[in-house]
Amino acid sequence: MNISYQKIAQFAKSKLLVAALASIGLASCTEDPNSPGIEFMPDMYRSTGYEAYLKKFDIDSTDFFDRNLEKLGYEEAADSVKPELVNEVAELYKVFKGGLVTRKPVEGSIAQGKKPFTIEKGDRSLAKAVKMPIPYTETSLTEGKSYYEIFCDHCHGAKGDGKGPLVEKELFLKPPAYNGPAKDLSAGEIYYTIYYGKGMMGSHASQISEDKRWKIVQYVQTLQGNKAEDLISGNVPAVEMPTDTAVTDTAQ
Repeated sequence: MNISYQKIAQFAKSKLLVAALASIGLASCTEDPNSPGIEFMPDMYRSTGYEAYLKKFDIDSTDFFDRNLEKLGYEEAADSVKPELVNEVAELYKVFKGGLVTRKPVEGSIAQGKKPFTIEKGDRSLAKAVKMPIPYTETSLTEGKSYYEIFCDHCHGAKGDGKGPLVEKELFLKPPAYNGPAKDLSAGEIYYTIYYGKGMMGSHASQISEDKRWKIVQYVQTLQGNKAEDLISGNVPAVEMPTDTAVTDTAQ
């Protein structure tokens, strides 16, 4: 009987390799179904998310800072060396000037696809000349109604009559009704009010994006008594413009 010791060795090596791989696989398993198990350099493919314009030191976990100090042997280090170790870990947070995670936009920058609102606060009369920059469509009016219900009708009322739930509970003063005192407000004036606020109503510029503001304006115009089909077809009487004001097509 001929015995091939070389084949036996190869067979043994194969079995050992399979056993080793199986052991690693089992070791990486945990009872937690959400656990990724044992990973090799997890920071390489699961980076920490940061909030823009904040400092890394303010938003990183203390645990992260402590773990880096531990790697440098902070506890065992002499007191005279500890400040240097702290400074070394602190360098990890210095991404941009001041430790910011991202650079702030240059002053005066305008985001791509955005238009600056050319009317300064306090020049409400000039807003009367601002034209509607987006087309009237059934979709925009429907969306405008949805946004109005989210941001406006709790004070202005579902019908725009100024009888919203908060007004009925006497938590806010009644705003002018759109089919009454506010009937003649132009699209620009309505937008101006959303952008800067008026009376007890604060500015909604930070809560409502530009396109949504204009869609709300479109829907408010239906509450003023304009028919949707007339707005879409352009058969709405033009608003009388101030004689000393140039008409502009840009708004926010």
